[in-house]
Amino acid sequence: MNNLPNPLHPSWCLRGPNCAGAGDLHQSRLIPAAARGDELFQVRVGLWRMDVGPTPPSGLLLELSAGAESDCWPIDLAQSRALVHLSGRLVRRLAPTPARHVAA
Repeated sequence: MNNLPNPLHPSWCLRGPNCAGAGDLHQSRLIPAAARGDELFQVRVGLWRMDVGPTPPSGLLLELSAGAESDCWPIDLAQSRALVHLSGRLVRRLAPTPARHVAA
């Protein structure tokens, strides 16, 4: 797909069959999140952008899978930013904070 008509084709897109015309859906490679192999659910994250309108919607693409079943969920940019912030706050509540050394 090197001859794509879209001059604004993002460099991170895999250039698959969904991004070769009007209303293109661009998707990046999905990156596994902490894949150890023993999780019940697998989580992968990537980027997406749809070429529609003057400001194309974009954000994170989450893929959740259990066994052979998987679902992809596009999350818009505002929700993606909020998710990063909120998930960091929530995870800090779960994980113990390392002890800080106080200079005497």
